[in-house]
Amino acid sequence: MLTNLSYLRAFAAVAEQRSFTAAAVSLGVSQPAVSRAVRELERACGFTLLERTPRNVRLTREGVIVLEDARTVLAAVRSADERIAQVVGLSRGRLHVAATSTIAPYVLPAYVGRFIEEHPSIDLRLTTAHTRDVQQMLLDYAVDLGLTEAAVTHPRIRSRRWGTDRLVVIASPAHPLAGRRPVPPAALNEELLLLREPAAGTRKIVNASLRAIGIAPSRTIEVDGPEAIKQIVAHSRGIAIVSQASVAEQVALGRLVVLDVTGLHIERPFFRLSLAGHRGSPAARAFDAILDDRGGARARRR
Repeated sequence: MLTNLSYLRAFAAVAEQRSFTAAAVSLGVSQPAVSRAVRELERACGFTLLERTPRNVRLTREGVIVLEDARTVLAAVRSADERIAQVVGLSRGRLHVAATSTIAPYVLPAYVGRFIEEHPSIDLRLTTAHTRDVQQMLLDYAVDLGLTEAAVTHPRIRSRRWGTDRLVVIASPAHPLAGRRPVPPAALNEELLLLREPAAGTRKIVNASLRAIGIAPSRTIEVDGPEAIKQIVAHSRGIAIVSQASVAEQVALGRLVVLDVTGLHIERPFFRLSLAGHRGSPAARAFDAILDDRGGARARRR
């Protein structure tokens, strides 16, 4: 019972996240499933591993010891999976990639499409999550690769810069500022600005960039996810600052316009994450090679 891998993965995720809900998100399962797994593990151990408090979850003294062992077991399983994959090669297997909400739907499709065509025997899963959750999935051995818009500093994670993203100011074609070239920064002070949720890396970058040129919009609205933001901007007087990749289609169709704001030039790097010291399965290395071939992916999009 103590070696039930699903129980160990659930316990390790909760211990790292300090939250059953966050652990469920990182593992891609329901919160009740995580609670049940931890409960069964505690029953098998015969003692409490986690203390539930109103604000978070913390490890008991026994939980600290079990967590260390759980990590050792999970690392060994991952290592065994990779060795088996070396033998099997790319004839079969699975690959799980986690990426943030800009990269997953707007940047990765061409790479995923190429991988599917070149390696049809590999089952590929793509999960969308915030940077902190992508990091945790890697630490919990739940994914093979991670792609984020924010750098990650952790001794167990290898972070490599991968590409650059540009953020642009968008508005409806009917917006009063749509016809101005260029738009003075002070004009944005009177606008309604739609912002991503606090956990989104885009929000932090947007706030810092606006402060840098003295912009303080009079009113802001918080919206979860880039798709909802684009739809609201297209049907309102609000503006937003989003990834250029995420609005390319809507701008080409004339549903949104990009405002040329004087002095506002926002770029951010993309990062590729993997577990340090792990060579990765053949499938992970094959996907890595496709990520390196950015020119090939661009050619496929045309």
